Amino acid sequence: AEAAALSGGKRVIAKLETRIRDLETALDEETRRHKETQGALRKKDRRIKEVQMQVDEEHKMFVMAQDTADRLLEKLNIQKRQLGEAESLTMANLQRVRRYQRELEDAEGRADQAESSLHFIRAKHRSSVVTGKNASASKIYVLEDEQ
Repeated sequence: AEAAALSGGKRVIAKLETRIRDLETALDEETRRHKETQGALRKKDRRIKEVQMQVDEEHKMFVMAQDTADRLLEKLNIQKRQLGEAESLTMANLQRVRRYQRELEDAEGRADQAESSLHFIRAKHRSSVVTGKNASASKIYVLEDEQ
């Protein structure tokens, strides 16, 4: 009986040793997989940091581009306002030029009319009849001016 118990104990010990070896092999395999997973996790963490840095850089570039766009839009609005003011000034100047042009044309018309009247008066005086004041002689002279 003791021999049977001893042989049964040896079998149990052999089974347990086999079980220990299997567990050690499984532990080694699990340790290896854990190391691989840790390495992959570190790679993923590095990639996440790289992507986060890239996102941060792109965000910074976006903010700078937005600021530039805002400044350009403000500059455009200022230039539009200045253009509107310049157009208003141009229209006012154009109206003044047209008014002065009309006034000039009116003045030229009046000058032409005055010149025509002057020529008419000169022509009238050129052929005017002058009578002498001498009582003894009553002569009539026709004076014509030359020009």
